[in-house]
Amino acid sequence: MKLTINEVAKLAGVSKATVSRVINESKPVNQDKKEKVLKAIEELEFKPNPVARGLVQKRTGLIGVLIPDITNSFFAEIVRGIECVVQEHQYHIVLCHTFHSHEKEMEHLRMLREKYVDGIVFMTSKVTEAHKRFFSENKLPVTFVNRKCNDLRSFSVDINNYQAAKEITSFFLKRGHRQIAIIRAPLTDRTSGYERFKGYQDAFKMHNIPFKEHLVLRSTFKIESAYKVVKRFLDEGHRATAIVATSDLMAIGAIKALIDHGLRIPENVEVSGFDDVPIAMYYNPSITTIRQPIIEIGKTAGEMLIAKIEGITVTEKNIVLPHSIIFRKSTLKSPVLEG
Repeated sequence: MKLTINEVAKLAGVSKATVSRVINESKPVNQDKKEKVLKAIEELEFKPNPVARGLVQKRTGLIGVLIPDITNSFFAEIVRGIECVVQEHQYHIVLCHTFHSHEKEMEHLRMLREKYVDGIVFMTSKVTEAHKRFFSENKLPVTFVNRKCNDLRSFSVDINNYQAAKEITSFFLKRGHRQIAIIRAPLTDRTSGYERFKGYQDAFKMHNIPFKEHLVLRSTFKIESAYKVVKRFLDEGHRATAIVATSDLMAIGAIKALIDHGLRIPENVEVSGFDDVPIAMYYNPSITTIRQPIIEIGKTAGEMLIAKIEGITVTEKNIVLPHSIIFRKSTLKSPVLEG
């Protein structure tokens, strides 16, 4: 039988209204009565309805997290960081997988609204007008990861993607490479992918070296997609002496295609990745990459969102965390070898 506050009130010898006030902390209750209610709750093992309680307290303790690809360890690590923080504050995550689909994103956002979540951490490839409308109309606190939206009163956590890509491209250019290909995802404004591609382009400008359009390879973030575009590039007779992949998974796909084509890494072609997901260190050869502090990104996103939910002033709306280049065995003449 499902227990209700009637049973709690009866055992404690108080009114239902008193039990409700204790559970929801809505009004002061005499200490003696409060202790009786808490004792009755413990004896009966009564569990208040969290949604009903949340409606009274204007909080449910739920945080929605939208990620585009649950199989990508980059997003999994970010979720791990978020979870570390929200658990400390007695919140719980509702995890939603969007499959890089705008329709799925909107579907999940509506579902989260109906669950009365207190806020949302959002990882999306593009912030659309529909997204902006949703958050504006529903007054839901939101933190974007690897994305910024100046049109909303939102928070964001990222690294300087432009600078990171410029640095790794310059690393290759300074060492004499001129045929440097880039593997990038579809571009939209204000995305990490856009910033990475811009950094790659501007590195050529900075070194007064012509940029070659045929060295731009378009892929998704999947290993198999990067494998196919690099294979096609090689089959068409094109050559590169270095490849800047805008994710570690792209780098893995590229390396596999190069090896299948009879090329050696890094002797014939050097390859760099981006993110420093765990597999980058253990792949053979281990991958030179841009390290994002992935767990820290998740923690920071969670901390900013909870601060907003709990009415704490957040002075910095857009947090940019430091990045670094980790040199491993997929490049030659590395200043430092790790992994």
